[in-house]
Amino acid sequence: MEAFAPTIVTIVEMPPTIDWTGPGAQQRVQRIAADSLLEVTGGRAVIADELPGTSEWDVQSALRALGEDPANAVTFSISIGLGRRLVPGANPIAGFQAVRRMVVDYVARVEVRHVGAPDVIGTVEATASGPANESETTGSDGEKRGAAAAIDVVLDEAVRTFAPRVHTPRRPTLIVEVPVAAANNLITRLEALQRLYPELSMDAMQSLAAHRERFLVVEPGHIAKLGVARGDLLGVPGGETHASRAALARAVARGRKPMVSVVRGGQRYILSM
Repeated sequence: MEAFAPTIVTIVEMPPTIDWTGPGAQQRVQRIAADSLLEVTGGRAVIADELPGTSEWDVQSALRALGEDPANAVTFSISIGLGRRLVPGANPIAGFQAVRRMVVDYVARVEVRHVGAPDVIGTVEATASGPANESETTGSDGEKRGAAAAIDVVLDEAVRTFAPRVHTPRRPTLIVEVPVAAANNLITRLEALQRLYPELSMDAMQSLAAHRERFLVVEPGHIAKLGVARGDLLGVPGGETHASRAALARAVARGRKPMVSVVRGGQRYILSM
């Protein structure tokens, strides 16, 4: 690993696997992991939504189509396990038995592979604990909790170890993206946003669902370099409907400034070089 770690300039997120079920759970965790990876690499990543499939051919094809070199890329396969345990709760009344409460442990694991080679070259694990009813999404105060906290920790360590060249100090970033498949209908847009971003306020969801733009800037993070700000609605002029938040982040990481349309305060602007 030491021989090629400094040459790695792109990380590919494979679709995560999770140890629980529920409406939209897989898609939410995939979105959370993608956002975390984009943060900790400064945008030097290809997210699972951009892959046509999960085979080696799919990964290499996607990298070449996006202008990335497979020889200088690794894949991160993320899995999140879930365990439950009872712990004594606090009891202020002496002589009474403390009520036991349920705690959930989220164990995030990353398996790292060099693109073009099937062998695992390394693994990283991290654990985060929280109440049984805690969501895997971020809290309204911006703090990462549950599965999201475990994902942040494990990706920080994995990028630092296996791709130190792209490891980037985190800046809180949240660019809400309407999936291409849901973009052309108000109801499907709103349903997709509720499924993928349950932490969003209803006003924010309705604002994005009611416009043709596919992106809402909640926290600009690294892409603030484009001149965007919180609350901006973003679109890509010229009908590039398959643009993604990852594509915007990669462009910024390469020092480019792609053309985007911005709706701010009821006015529409075009931002470009």
